Amino acid sequence: MDRNEIRSMYGIKDDALLDRTLKTYHEIDVPRLLSMAADGSNAIVEMAKGLVDDAMATHGADAELVYPETGYGLPAIFAWKGIENLTLEKAKGFLDSLPTAEESSVEDGMVAGENAMYAADIIEAIAYLNGKGNGFIPDRVLRALGLPLVDDTIPGAAVFLGGHVSGEDVSAMIRSVQGKGMVAIASGDYPALIQRQGIEMGLDRMLYPVGMFTGTVHALNFAVRAALTFGNVAGGDAERLSDYLKKRPKVFVIQTGPLCALDAAFAFAALKHSACIVTDQNLPEIPGAVKVCKDHLSSIQTGIEERGIVINVEPIELPVPYGPSFEGELIRKPDTYVEAGGTRSTAFEVLLSKDEDSIEDGSIKMIGKEIDDFEAGSIIPLAMIVEVYGKDMHDDLEPVIERRFHSSINFAQGVWHAGQRDSDWVRISNKAKEAGFKLADLGKILVHKVKEEFGGIATRVQATIITDESEIQKRMPEAKEAYDRRDERMKGLKDDLVDDFYTCTMCQSFAPAHICIVSPERIGLCGAINWLDAKAGHEISPNGPNQPLKKEDAIDIDKGEFRGINDMISSASHGDIERICMYSLMDAPMTSCGCFEVIAAMTVDMQAVVLVDRDFPGMTPVGMKFSTLAGSIGGGRQTPGFMGIGRKYITSEKFISAEGGIARIAWMPKHLKDLIKEQFQRRCEDIGMPDLWNKIADETITDDAEGLMAWMAQVEHPALTMDPLL
Repeated sequence: MDRNEIRSMYGIKDDALLDRTLKTYHEIDVPRLLSMAADGSNAIVEMAKGLVDDAMATHGADAELVYPETGYGLPAIFAWKGIENLTLEKAKGFLDSLPTAEESSVEDGMVAGENAMYAADIIEAIAYLNGKGNGFIPDRVLRALGLPLVDDTIPGAAVFLGGHVSGEDVSAMIRSVQGKGMVAIASGDYPALIQRQGIEMGLDRMLYPVGMFTGTVHALNFAVRAALTFGNVAGGDAERLSDYLKKRPKVFVIQTGPLCALDAAFAFAALKHSACIVTDQNLPEIPGAVKVCKDHLSSIQTGIEERGIVINVEPIELPVPYGPSFEGELIRKPDTYVEAGGTRSTAFEVLLSKDEDSIEDGSIKMIGKEIDDFEAGSIIPLAMIVEVYGKDMHDDLEPVIERRFHSSINFAQGVWHAGQRDSDWVRISNKAKEAGFKLADLGKILVHKVKEEFGGIATRVQATIITDESEIQKRMPEAKEAYDRRDERMKGLKDDLVDDFYTCTMCQSFAPAHICIVSPERIGLCGAINWLDAKAGHEISPNGPNQPLKKEDAIDIDKGEFRGINDMISSASHGDIERICMYSLMDAPMTSCGCFEVIAAMTVDMQAVVLVDRDFPGMTPVGMKFSTLAGSIGGGRQTPGFMGIGRKYITSEKFISAEGGIARIAWMPKHLKDLIKEQFQRRCEDIGMPDLWNKIADETITDDAEGLMAWMAQVEHPALTMDPLL
């Protein structure tokens, strides 16, 4: 590590303390390891005390220590100690209260690790207070990963600590982690090593650089926030937190290079979080905790086996890396070799059921020019047609499988997909083309993923990729006919006209107290599971997370309360939740997991509702940011007046219909308004309030309660004439 860079970044003045934390050892037995951890821990605690004193002189004793975009303050300290609102003065007292780390037993090593973690949490927060912080992974990123973490698309996380690895090995290890769909968190010298290999890092790539000195604490607080966010674990409940971390999320640490005292302390901190450590050093092995692996290329598989991670991603041969790590990748126009659709050219994608004899299983046909035949920067026509057969395949499953095209294509590095049907949009980057990616590989991806995810139903799969304009025009009518058929079926899907809703219990692995109830007019909280998806999920896996739920015995039709739902939820929650009203915000609303897209919250005057999505980092008129609100309602809590929802539910006829529906909405972030504008304006017209859209404030108008009340009065918002919510 570069000592001068560390001094500048954190404002460290005591060279002796810095040298103690970074002192390396080459011959290590158990006593030496404990001694290292104790020395590193005591040194970093003393360093934190000095930095607190310096910060108090600059910012004052009452300055609050908090990371950006989180509802948990300093998550490690909050999760393990239950301490909220930590000011610099309180931080000084907290550090003074920590016992001196000893070096005689493994239990002492765990104390050393815990102390180092708390000190690092404070040091990193002071860096943010001084305007130099970096590496913290915001709550919104964790929540966005909610469903993939839940369904094991992301089966675990690898934390890289240390350094002294060749560029070739670094590339191989990172590609291995990404190819297996895992999160990668890089600390120590790894961010610099990865950057030198030209591997892109960032919040959109599931490869997070968290700092070279005390940044490892960001990996640890990522794990504890999963427990706080999804598991309804209360801050300070160390026993329950420890039990949760033994199961989820599954984390292992790859430690390479000579061990320094700080690394030794952090290693014990990782063990406290149930992470196992794979090292290339001559450390004493501890079954289930520390494993020695000299071969860097084998270390990832060793960590997977030691932590009991199950990898469900089937390998696919492509010239570019492939996995969930690349789903959030953006490809800018200057970096694009070819693009199709997005109103720029004719394009569509469709999945069609066919007769058994018309499908050549595994076939991939290319009609028209390949990518090499186009010049860089070309805008091309593109059709992606997948045809399937299966004896249990039927029309309702077509759109369910087709919607998975989006993530399947985006898993390829250098390939970007947006939209659907005949409004899709595809970009292939210059780097992907240089690596050898072909347009036919789009078909290869789609065949592979359909068979992998839906092979029990779609037993034969073939794909056709077309870039010939005349052939696309010839095939377009069949696709549009399929779209029209589906739209007609969807029009008839109303809550009142079906006998069954569906449960979705995927989040229970992370949020044991939560059950999502999906109906035709209420999408799942994560925004990814609609009624047809749940129905298909049950058909694909009859004993899986999606089970039919008989509504039975209506108690209150307007609120959406049914005895069948109440009986199920009471039984599943062991009596913790006795009632759910599907269409109410105020009376027994649905519980919230943690991966919801939007929060609906009653206003301070209890007259209206504000909406805020997880991508909005600013303040809301209810006096809390999204992260704070989410921390209060997630983890399976039922909180009248506050509720996590899927974005598409906002424009449903059943959206909080018991309280007046969309006419209650008084505020939402501008970008959320833009995202739902077309559908929302249609709903405004449907309810006879075409001007409601213009009466809904956003952050450009106000972000506080008084400003919102003044705005509502100024525009004569309809919620003012309704009965108060309470």
